[in-house]
Amino acid sequence: MTWKNFKLFGKNKEQRLNSESEKSEFEQIRVFKSLPKEEWKPAYNELNKIIGANLKEYGFKKKGRIHYRLTNDLLEIIDVDNRGSWSGAKDDIEIRIGLVPYCWQGLTNEYYLVGSKPLEEIDKTIRNHFRISKEYLILADYLSERIIKNVLPYFEKYNSTKKITSQPYIFPYHTKCGGNDIRNSQYLILFSELKQHKTNKAINILENEIEFGSDSLNQVTWKELKKLTENKDWETIDKIFSENEKNILDKLKIKPVANNVYN
Repeated sequence: MTWKNFKLFGKNKEQRLNSESEKSEFEQIRVFKSLPKEEWKPAYNELNKIIGANLKEYGFKKKGRIHYRLTNDLLEIIDVDNRGSWSGAKDDIEIRIGLVPYCWQGLTNEYYLVGSKPLEEIDKTIRNHFRISKEYLILADYLSERIIKNVLPYFEKYNSTKKITSQPYIFPYHTKCGGNDIRNSQYLILFSELKQHKTNKAINILENEIEFGSDSLNQVTWKELKKLTENKDWETIDKIFSENEKNILDKLKIKPVANNVYN
């Protein structure tokens, strides 16, 4: 080995050491210690409680496994999901991010979040799944840090229906007759347009809901909403949405936070 190559090797080694030192405590763990099955649920509950405590100062409210924040006219949602199969047990954690227009009944109760994306799609440096191990307390702080660093700026970019209608291509969707919905993003586009008194894609989405959707939770049907939209009866639509919003916020016990200002 020449002196030149030796120096280069030494530099690369130093860079690797620096890189290691910059990693979080969680990322430096080489071997994770398994928890017995009966401890998965208590560990998950404690982990999500810690995440909730870390997010509270940013205006989030924890309800069950989900963390909510109201900004402008959308609910920002972080879903820390540990739902198991029929066995009722799972040591996997999946985190999904949602943007929910809460002006229509039932959207906060969807199995798949409206406008949903997995955490790893927003934070490209993070792994795509996590397991509950004995290191779950370290994992809780790590996930909190990644959410605060990467998810909150993401919310800032898309935190109103006005912003959504200016860049709807960020939230693609399939129609219900053409395959599985992409995390219910058609609702985000539909209600963002109607809140902003636009009809670019709204009529087509409503027609699809009329054929394949359900009206059971709302005071007007999809057909009635389509007719109001075609007639551009924004006064009536706004009134319906306003009533829904009040009912949903009352149910969730959520109030607007300080950043509740249109940008």
